[in-house]
Amino acid sequence: MHLTWIEDNSSRSATIVRLGRKATSSYSKSWKVFGTTDDTVVHTEANVYASGQFSYWAYPGQPNVQLRAESYTVAYLGDDAWQVTINYEKNGAEDDDQRDPMKRSRSFDTSGGTQHITQATGGTVTTVGGTTTTSVTERKYPPDTAPSMNSAIGVDGQSVNGVDIVVPALSWTETYDVPAAYVTAAYIKGVAGLTGTVNNATFRTFAAGEVLFMGCSGSQEWDDQKGNGPWSLSYKFVASPNVTAQTIGDISGVEKKGHEYLWVRYEDSVSENELVKKPKYVYVNKVYRDGNFSGLGIGT
Repeated sequence: MHLTWIEDNSSRSATIVRLGRKATSSYSKSWKVFGTTDDTVVHTEANVYASGQFSYWAYPGQPNVQLRAESYTVAYLGDDAWQVTINYEKNGAEDDDQRDPMKRSRSFDTSGGTQHITQATGGTVTTVGGTTTTSVTERKYPPDTAPSMNSAIGVDGQSVNGVDIVVPALSWTETYDVPAAYVTAAYIKGVAGLTGTVNNATFRTFAAGEVLFMGCSGSQEWDDQKGNGPWSLSYKFVASPNVTAQTIGDISGVEKKGHEYLWVRYEDSVSENELVKKPKYVYVNKVYRDGNFSGLGIGT
């Protein structure tokens, strides 16, 4: 039986959520259908339309972003007339060309990090910000007879054992919701390559060398009907200040970037007729590669 389908003036209504991660976009097409009083015939033809010719609606200018026909409604109008509406839905972002984050959240932690040191790091210390502090690095008792250890820590006569301390460290996480098209295989490989690098330029107001990129984790929702949802990407960083002038024992002018490794070579010395350890050389080693954090795509 041939039915006549006439699109009516309430057709093609749409609600498109372009920036919501889980919000639903919807679209509908509606017709007046004539030619039968048998609802079985109308449902059969509506199913054919919803499964074939009108199974998808493509977002204008973006053929890869499609809303799927999720349901249809049928209402009998009397005589041989019917109202048929096909409803389309899709979860997630609809702008396939969108590259900017759709949502951002941040968290931070100033608990600090742990570092093993063999030398008291008081004395005169100047950070990049220009703050200079001076403090006593060693007290000995009895003050008149105990030999000075030259601020070495945990000296047992043969070696300098040192101690684990908490050092300034700011860690923070930035989480973004971004369209699926943003997270390509090339992007994931690029982010992986930046993991374990320090900033080679100013980043989030921190000077070059102060921020270590700890890595990125991502998650995405997908189903066989609605396709890819946006990615949720979390980036983790740790910041530690650069030092431009530090005194260790009798050695002054030591410069160390935030995530470089400083260690001390000792020599035997005599204090109060006792053999002690004294800093002879100070070494600062670069242990992380430099990275261009603009490659993360989240701004600097």
